[in-house]
Amino acid sequence: MYKNLLRILGATFLIVAGIIITTETIAGPKFVKTGKTLKQDDFITLQVRNHTGNPISVEIPSYTDQITMKPRERKKLRFKLRNKDHGLSVLYWSPTGEQALSGRVKKPNSQTVLLDLQPGSFGQQDDRAIYDTEIPGQVMVF
Repeated sequence: MYKNLLRILGATFLIVAGIIITTETIAGPKFVKTGKTLKQDDFITLQVRNHTGNPISVEIPSYTDQITMKPRERKKLRFKLRNKDHGLSVLYWSPTGEQALSGRVKKPNSQTVLLDLQPGSFGQQDDRAIYDTEIPGQVMVF
């Protein structure tokens, strides 16, 4: 009887764990269609705005180290993509882990990316990164 109870509990755990893992995997990135593709040869301007009441950290892998932004602060970064790079990656997070973030992306032109970071919710829209892909006019928000 005891062994059967353990088997039932074990099977239930595996089924529930499978559902949770599948649900997290299905979430995936959101695609934002901008209609504008970054040009490699020209300077790119990335403007990040922290619309939260807490400090946040931002990093452009292989271009910048971690940058800490104060609440309501704006940063403007200007740089050129390297020849091998086919897109722009921007990582962002709460240094304390207490703030969920939601990133909104706008591209007014092919050389400017605006990233507004706002409070999010851990359950629905806790973003961590954007990637302006080699797919023309597409931005993925993770």
